[in-house]
Amino acid sequence: MAKLNYLNVGCGNKFHKDWINIDMNSNSPYVISHNLLEGLPFENDKFDVIYQSQVLEHFPKEKATDFIKECYRVLKPNGIIRIVVPDLENIVDEYKLYLNKNPTNPDKISEANYDWILLEMYDQTVRNYSGGQMAEFIKHPEVANINYIIDRMGFEGKSIRENYLKQKEKINLKDKKIIYLLKKIKRNLNVKGIHKILLNLFLTEKEKQYLSIGKFRLGGEIHFWMYDRFSLRRLLGNCKFRDIEIMTPYKSNIPKWEIYELDVKNNDVYDPTSLFIEAKK
Repeated sequence: MAKLNYLNVGCGNKFHKDWINIDMNSNSPYVISHNLLEGLPFENDKFDVIYQSQVLEHFPKEKATDFIKECYRVLKPNGIIRIVVPDLENIVDEYKLYLNKNPTNPDKISEANYDWILLEMYDQTVRNYSGGQMAEFIKHPEVANINYIIDRMGFEGKSIRENYLKQKEKINLKDKKIIYLLKKIKRNLNVKGIHKILLNLFLTEKEKQYLSIGKFRLGGEIHFWMYDRFSLRRLLGNCKFRDIEIMTPYKSNIPKWEIYELDVKNNDVYDPTSLFIEAKK
């Protein structure tokens, strides 16, 4: 396949080698490394398609409009933008469902579902360490509602759980202690620069904690805002996009969408409970 005039913004590890792929950091020759907060490093009216999945919610609300305007700028007239974000409406509906069920008719599964949906709503916004409580929940040896979680997380959730179970089979307690020590040594060896050494010498433990949390929360993992079908439509409309349409993981106006496997891989949807929306310039 020839190189496509399609752009995948904030692609992470989910990209197609025949697209132009760009993200804050890159571990692949097929992905351009660029700070997306500084705009998109492309000329006006360049791309036929722009795709972004699980990206917009990582921008502070006050910066979202500028980011969408940048997408509009580099998209060709009549070009298509496809956006996938966590669906606030879906999460709220699930929260209300189990909030109403548990006070009168609770069981082990419904309570676990309630706990999980609260994590979906808040954990990725308030967490101060990578993975947060969501990762701890899904990696617990016994997860009563694992099918519910996988149904909501799709391909990613399934992969996380399968990898955890494989590692659990291989690693015994002694191995875990050795791995912990190796990681600790590696962290110490990775201290680079005189400024980091000085920080460790002169900062208090509380100041080190503040620095660590601040570095994490500005590192791009957390969610700064959430969207529903009304707010995302309004944002796109305010940025001059037209023909705004709700889609599904399988449905798109992008030609041959299914062959790129960006929303569906091996018949597993990456983010089945997300909001899928498209618009044209």
